[in-house]
Amino acid sequence: MVAASPVGRVLSVGHAAVRTVPWWARIVAVLSMAVLAGCGSLSGAATTNPVRAGGPAGGGITTASTVTGGTVTGGTATGSLPAFYQTPDPLDPAPAGAIIRSAVIPSAGFLPQGATAYRVLYHSQSLGGADIAVSGLVVVPGGAPPPTGFPIVSWAHGTTGLAQQCAPSLEGFTSIPLLDSLLDRHAIVAATDYEGLGTSGVDPYLVGQSEGQTVLDAARAARDLVGAAASNVVVVLGYSQGGQAALFASQIAASYAPELFVAGAAAAAPVTSLDEFVPQGSPSGADPAAVYAVMALDAWSATYGNLALSSVLTPTVVRRSSTITSECSGTLAALYDTTDSRQLFVPGWADDPTLQSDVARNEPGRSPTATPLLVVEGTDDTLTPYPTVSAFVHDALCRTQDDAVEYVPLPGSGHGGAMVAGAPVILRWISARLAGAPVPDSCSRLVRAGSS
Repeated sequence: MVAASPVGRVLSVGHAAVRTVPWWARIVAVLSMAVLAGCGSLSGAATTNPVRAGGPAGGGITTASTVTGGTVTGGTATGSLPAFYQTPDPLDPAPAGAIIRSAVIPSAGFLPQGATAYRVLYHSQSLGGADIAVSGLVVVPGGAPPPTGFPIVSWAHGTTGLAQQCAPSLEGFTSIPLLDSLLDRHAIVAATDYEGLGTSGVDPYLVGQSEGQTVLDAARAARDLVGAAASNVVVVLGYSQGGQAALFASQIAASYAPELFVAGAAAAAPVTSLDEFVPQGSPSGADPAAVYAVMALDAWSATYGNLALSSVLTPTVVRRSSTITSECSGTLAALYDTTDSRQLFVPGWADDPTLQSDVARNEPGRSPTATPLLVVEGTDDTLTPYPTVSAFVHDALCRTQDDAVEYVPLPGSGHGGAMVAGAPVILRWISARLAGAPVPDSCSRLVRAGSS
């Protein structure tokens, strides 16, 4: 368990962590995660990694969340999180990305040789520009850094919930997919929890500006933590909700974090619009995507203050809205996945003009970026549908914004398997961006073909 009091910010880049786990056991563990990642939820690979709760291997922390079969599946906020996650009161002002506190996570040989993992609490900004605390992880590779420092990969996770205890960093470094592969590429890996997860406050779920800021500030926090051992070269990688975060981070990087050189942003099965979760009316009346619309509506109402929940959600859902902010996504999905959508949303809710304004401001691709992009999307994805994401790449990124995009369909892959099926492409693309290789671009082909 993380110490209750702030710890010293001591960096041991070359700290010995002998790899005591046989190579075959590590492969079995990764394959097990891959199988779990195919669950088809928005959380996918980001939240289905095994949790070693209370044990040293993953640095997991047991909280009020329910731990079932090694995976955090939900829980309520009746218990308190470890003191590490408490925001100092008052919070002394500091630049975005400045470390508030950090703590080493014991690896017990589950990290590559010499790598060191840290929980971090760092400064970021709210949408209104207020100084806030955000939690996350930083994992530093072993060995001596290059003269310019280790590059940084900033990971943006998929949906976990809106409650504090849904923060992935509570699971430790097992919550980060492709971690070993990224460390083997001599990259520091930073992983934000996003605003309001881990720390107190409202989680601005699917609010792209907030997500992008916390992702970029996680990279800043890594630089503050390790100093000259980190370079200013950053690649952003995100899945599902985190795919939206990665796309927004690429849009705002030049203005929000001009000291960072964002060499690229990779989005796997990205959320491109709340419209993806508007129930389409299946024969049963239930829609598995509806829960994410409910979560976003609740978060947007609290974040912007311009949308009355009663104008979009039925009285029954409004009465139990506290559940949305106290349970993690696994529990919420179990509650809402089989519910007739007519019992969740008021008639015509998707046409509410205030909601449409909020939808538009959280759609990526409305501002151009000089950052190269990678988008990978499963052809069998029905949650962030393949035709929708393909149209987004073609119309918003390629035709409208003229961005440099490599678009890679993943044949036969569903939503939950995008990180696994796309791993070879993602790792190759990240390596190329960090090496300064020429940027591949699918846009000329897509625009010429008129479709993807």
